[in-house]
Amino acid sequence: MLVPLLIGLTLVWLIGRGTPWNAKLLTLAVTLAVIVIIVLLEKSGNWPDAFRR
Repeated sequence: MLVPLLIGLTLVWLIGRGTPWNAKLLTLAVTLAVIVIIVLLEKSGNWPDAFRR
């Protein structure tokens, strides 16, 4: 839940600053890549047990 919240706050902050569209798209692409990596690690069983609930 923390990651989507940080993503949303970052995008709102970037939009508020008038950041160019290419920077916004790059931020969105990197964020989605991080989410995909986390999901793949969790599904493959390589996610640390300390991070599980």
